[in-house]
Amino acid sequence: MQRKSLLAAVLAAAFAFPLAASAGTDKAKSTSANGANDGGAAAMFKSMDKNGDGFISKDEAKGTPHAADFASLDKNGDGKLSPEEHAAAKEHMAAKSKSTPSAGTASSTSDTSGSKKTY
Repeated sequence: MQRKSLLAAVLAAAFAFPLAASAGTDKAKSTSANGANDGGAAAMFKSMDKNGDGFISKDEAKGTPHAADFASLDKNGDGKLSPEEHAAAKEHMAAKSKSTPSAGTASSTSDTSGSKKTY
């Protein structure tokens, strides 16, 4: 009987560990290192910066959604996109605004007594 309990515990741990290890990975994909939602800009920037110099050149931007907008995104005209210039792209700004509720939006909930509370 004790063997069955031990076997059940080992099997439960074997299934629980992979779930616990992957918990929260979806959130990490859309947030930057400091936890702020950036609409996926940081992850995309890192994948586009092929030479690792901290900037995206015109060549690195070829074949991406930013290739057509490169000149307008390059605010200082130096021929490369900084992380800030890249994050300001309309695609990232739209994704950021969709996933972050606006500060001025009031929401209401009902507590267990049934009364509505507005936050």
